[in-house]
Amino acid sequence: MEIRFTSIIVHRNGFERLKSALDSLIKASDLLDEIIIVDNASTDKSAHEISNHYPKVRIIYNNSNLGYGAAANRGIMSGSGKYFLICNNDILVPSNILNDFEKLFIKASKAGIISGQQTNFNGDILRTSMKMPSLLSEFDGVGRIDHSKDPKKIAEVGTLRGACLGVRKEMIEEIGAFDEDFFFYFEDTEWCIRANKNNWKVLLYPDIKVPHVGGSSSGEFFNESRVEFYRSRIIYWKKIYPRFVVILLQMWNIPKLFLDFVFYTSATFITFGQNTRIKKKMIDRTVVLLWLTLGKPKNWGLPKK
Repeated sequence: MEIRFTSIIVHRNGFERLKSALDSLIKASDLLDEIIIVDNASTDKSAHEISNHYPKVRIIYNNSNLGYGAAANRGIMSGSGKYFLICNNDILVPSNILNDFEKLFIKASKAGIISGQQTNFNGDILRTSMKMPSLLSEFDGVGRIDHSKDPKKIAEVGTLRGACLGVRKEMIEEIGAFDEDFFFYFEDTEWCIRANKNNWKVLLYPDIKVPHVGGSSSGEFFNESRVEFYRSRIIYWKKIYPRFVVILLQMWNIPKLFLDFVFYTSATFITFGQNTRIKKKMIDRTVVLLWLTLGKPKNWGLPKK
């Protein structure tokens, strides 16, 4: 029997979160589909709990935290589906997602990557897509001038947030899976750009709503996650831009980090540290600047790599 969708949940810690995502995925699946959980060395035994509750669900146990892309790739290599659904463990998928994604894949023969519209758990829209990156879009401050929103109808986009991606196996066989140089952050963006460059369409399907918590995997490691984000951003620049452009981006963005640090530090003092948003931005800039000043130590960033 040919497998239609291989659904992959990348997981690290959080039994209830994983159980909710898995329950929604089971409801969306039928006998033509398979589900694989890839556990990134959870420390809370949540994946083992899932195996007790759902003995038929296949689980791949990693000996260490491989990061998001590398873990997803293990699921891809083990899966037999014609299509893949690659998911975070903090989402809920609608019961029609696999059927609707399949129809769109059949209708659009060059559709390589598809996402539904992400929302929070109250139903509020979360930005899910972006235009193809340009030089200006990567300059902090300047890049925010573009206030375009997600399309309201099925449309081709530049990049997608990767919390729940439908992916055609044929595309993966042609251009490769996630780039494992990214531990966390930007692996989805780079993949979409690679797809576009190889004439595969990246589509947003806004009628399919995908509730997403966001930040649940890194929320308890705020400082470390900011370092990891900036490390991945530099890797991303080097992969998609010529060297002189990377130098220009660093010449703009690193001083911009310092100016932000001065501004948010002053604002934190003025507000006596009571504005949580401003305080977090001040901490963000402080940690990243310190990491850059110390020569980008490899042991900084998300733990348990």
